[in-house]
Amino acid sequence: METGLIYLILSISASAFLILLFKAFAQRNINTFQAIVVNYFVCIITGSIMMGEMPIKSGFWNEAWFYYAIGLGLLFIIGFNIVAETVKQFGVTVGSVAQKMSLILSVSFAIVYYNESINFLKIMGIVMALVAVVLTNIPSKEEGAAITPNTFKKYAYLIALTFITSAMIEIGLQYVEKNVAAQANDPSFIIFLFFTAAVIGSSYAIFQVANGKMKIEKKNIIAGIVLGVPNYFSIYFLMLTLGVWDGSIVFPVTNVGIISVASIAAYFIFNEKLSRLNILGVLAALTAILMIGFA
Repeated sequence: METGLIYLILSISASAFLILLFKAFAQRNINTFQAIVVNYFVCIITGSIMMGEMPIKSGFWNEAWFYYAIGLGLLFIIGFNIVAETVKQFGVTVGSVAQKMSLILSVSFAIVYYNESINFLKIMGIVMALVAVVLTNIPSKEEGAAITPNTFKKYAYLIALTFITSAMIEIGLQYVEKNVAAQANDPSFIIFLFFTAAVIGSSYAIFQVANGKMKIEKKNIIAGIVLGVPNYFSIYFLMLTLGVWDGSIVFPVTNVGIISVASIAAYFIFNEKLSRLNILGVLAALTAILMIGFA
């Protein structure tokens, strides 16, 4: 099997597992923010074990990727919380669609900035991927009815922010892999990215605890530990894939792949029902993957 395909499958699998974990967290009333902060420290440990050393040491600020890691680390912690708030106000469906629609910008960037190949089949595959994102996430009538016009008017900006931050993260990771030589065999960039997010997140958590607005719970720490390993590898294998394939292929295939795998897994694990439109969305996702692959 081609190396790039192996990396892609592993990245999709790790990311889909993250979605399933967040579904399980919601059922167990886990404080997502606390789990996310702990998860970043686990990501640092996981990456360091893989390297065989702690990359965060004297002189790291001289690395070419240093400022990019700070910027992306900030986007990671901000983006996670924006998505969480979007899901809180609109539900998982709207949050997922807004997040995955980011492929519109990330794919456009790859084609325009890197002059990646484009043809009719690839364009149709990308369009099919967008259709798959929407169909796979169409909610039931009960879920749709829960979103009132007042809620949409008041919090519509969250949907836009989810879309923009997700796209910025994808574009940033792509740019670093292509231009800043953050090679796959040296995950120092990824580890420092998580380190930045951990520092920012834990600083805010300490501030909240000191003001009596947050209480650290054992179950949230455990959840963060479980979350950390797949989260690290979702980014690690995504960077490896970007090092082999074009971003205009990676992002649409990754996004629809994650949604499809997570939807099918949720059907068996959480007994979540799939409507005919949801099933059609999964088929559209598979079609999109094949079209982009053949393109």
